[in-house]
Amino acid sequence: MSKFSPEKYIRQNGRKLPIERCLISDGYDQDLLSLCLIIRRQASNYLSFAYFMIDRHCLGIKNAMANCNVTPDVIEELIDTSTQSIGPMEDVTPEYFHNLVYGALDYAESIGFRPHKDFGLAQYLLNPELVDDGIDDFVFGMDGKPYFISGPDDNVQKILNTLNRTVGEGNFNYTYGIDEY
Repeated sequence: MSKFSPEKYIRQNGRKLPIERCLISDGYDQDLLSLCLIIRRQASNYLSFAYFMIDRHCLGIKNAMANCNVTPDVIEELIDTSTQSIGPMEDVTPEYFHNLVYGALDYAESIGFRPHKDFGLAQYLLNPELVDDGIDDFVFGMDGKPYFISGPDDNVQKILNTLNRTVGEGNFNYTYGIDEY
């Protein structure tokens, strides 16, 4: 008997599981991040989830994580942590959720940024077919340009070099030294 692999389970089953909830804690209006949580119900009544930190201004998917076989208590802890850091999480439709995540992904890739490495697994809990025309309702960047707000884990020089290469010097704005979101 082989050992259970959460990664293998998510890759093979993630998109087949029914969506339980899609939640967003949105600090976009304050130049912050959108924290997005999708929860899917497993046949065992445990939950699988993917969590995305979205930077709509520049970097797209700054962070991602996924897991399975978790209890509702674990999910409630994630929701409480998000609420404390950026504000209350609100339920949204699966279409709205997917439009935001994939819109941010597309925008960031268009200006030279790849998603966080853990998006490779977390994407298996998304369903790209849920993206609809509502994706065009989201605004990315700020005032028509990328706007990079540095965080504690960002390689600022590398990001600025990428922006200079992809959109050109003077065609983006940036702010240094934001330590908390």
